[in-house]
Amino acid sequence: MRRTRVTATAAVVLGAALVLSGCGRGADGATGGTDSGAGAAAEGKATGVIEIWTAGGHADNLQELAGPWLDDNPDASLKVTDIPWDQVITKIQTATAAGTGPDIIMTGSDQTATVIGMGGFDKVPDGVYQADDFYSAAIDSVTGPDGAYAMPWYVETRFLFYRKDLAEQLGLSAPTTWEDMKAMATAFKTRPGGTYGLSLPKPTESPAQVIVPFVAQAGGSMTDGEKWTIDTPEFVQALDFYAGFFTRGEAPAETTDATFENGGTPMFISGPWMLDVYQELIDKGTAPADFTMDSVGYAVSPAGPGGNNDQYIGGGNLGVFSAAKNKEAAWSLLSWMGQTEQQQAWYGLQKELPANIAAGDDSAIQENPVTKTLMEQMQDTVAPPNYPAWSQISDLISKYSEQVARGELSSADAAKQIQTQADSIGFGW
Repeated sequence: MRRTRVTATAAVVLGAALVLSGCGRGADGATGGTDSGAGAAAEGKATGVIEIWTAGGHADNLQELAGPWLDDNPDASLKVTDIPWDQVITKIQTATAAGTGPDIIMTGSDQTATVIGMGGFDKVPDGVYQADDFYSAAIDSVTGPDGAYAMPWYVETRFLFYRKDLAEQLGLSAPTTWEDMKAMATAFKTRPGGTYGLSLPKPTESPAQVIVPFVAQAGGSMTDGEKWTIDTPEFVQALDFYAGFFTRGEAPAETTDATFENGGTPMFISGPWMLDVYQELIDKGTAPADFTMDSVGYAVSPAGPGGNNDQYIGGGNLGVFSAAKNKEAAWSLLSWMGQTEQQQAWYGLQKELPANIAAGDDSAIQENPVTKTLMEQMQDTVAPPNYPAWSQISDLISKYSEQVARGELSSADAAKQIQTQADSIGFGW
């Protein structure tokens, strides 16, 4: 949940071709808490070295972004180290156990709860930022059992991709409802030469990434803030919707040569990084001859029976390490980085969408058809359940969704099985 980067190349190509909180613990407009005992340093008063761990290739641009802040705080300096995404949790675990590490740590939105649960982040002091300035689903991703423990930094979401050229041949346009999406999948599969209607994460490929948004689109939630709420009509409806594509043979349940570009799986849900993937295939000459960027259609997710089209929110968050040595300067820098001007500047440097809502009004974002679609979808997003135990619950969803997709178990029975085990596991705080 932390990969989105909209490149200029993809934006130009697509330009030519064509908030709902999910965790049940919405913030109240303030970040609430000074348990760390260290607030932000006053403007111009930050001193010392601020050590930062970033992930996924953010170090150089973060150093550049911070230039004006360093000019205003001449007695402070930054040391930024970029680490691989798959090492983030391990390195934080080691640092937490040793009681030594950086001042600021970047985590993916789907990693933050784990770090909060292990005691790796301080609670955010009052006044560092106002939660109402950020997407509520992004605030959910930084919220622990008693307040916020990090600041949303950038956001991403996913939307629907479909083969626009094939849809036009069938007289279809982008689906706007679940029924439209089912009808398009059927039409794609049954057309002359058709193989499948769409691609979804297989039951062995973390299907929760689509099932949880489907639950939200059905009008449900995975928790009520006190317990898991899985044995519900909305979860059953979402699992039926997901599994139905497999039982009807419209989505491949096994590895296949059918792809989006060869027309075998002409619809899927993902993020804008796929535009770069297709452009690269075309540039290398490895895409089918009739596949161009004009073939790629995209739109916000179809709405479910709950009347909304909520999609997963992802991105990156920044928190102050519990054993940090320079907390006042670290909070001062984070507060500055969360402001609208800096969030817009970050988009200019890294092409990652700002978590600050007002920053999304930037013309560079609104005039780009890709990011404009993303920002439209951002208005309807749901966070991954922000609990340390979520990975265990997600594994249960994978296990039981496979049985449902294979026709071995009903969605209602699967929901009861998952609920019973989730009740035993709890949230993991």
